Amino acid sequence: MTEEQPVSESDGQYRRVVDPGTQVEMLVPAEISDDRAVDHARREQAGELHRIRFFLDWGHDYPLWESFTDKYAMEPDDYGISSELGRRLNDWSLFWQRHFDPFEGWDESRNQTRWLATGDELVRLLEVEVYDIAVVLPQFRPN
Repeated sequence: MTEEQPVSESDGQYRRVVDPGTQVEMLVPAEISDDRAVDHARREQAGELHRIRFFLDWGHDYPLWESFTDKYAMEPDDYGISSELGRRLNDWSLFWQRHFDPFEGWDESRNQTRWLATGDELVRLLEVEVYDIAVVLPQFRPN
């Protein structure tokens, strides 16, 4: 998890794990074991994990991007993401395309609120599904 997305352990979806070797505290999805979290941190530090940038842009159906690759605009199959999560990622993109205009902004504030909340949920689900192969970098929230 990066500092780009507000995350709280109070809802029970994330928990804190301390790496026994480095004493670094990590916030990880609740479903992830301590051993997996420590291994993930080691592999991230070594540059062994994909870095999925999570944001939307016009002309692409999924919020999956990976810099320094031949493809850049990625799809669920590129990471072995489940068909259910892939469908939800596409639905989130379609919602944004229907309710957001790059010049006018959101059609209604409640649609933006709904979209942001759903994005947070999708980031967590994606983190769990790709935990052993990637780091998810949420970049969809306005600055």
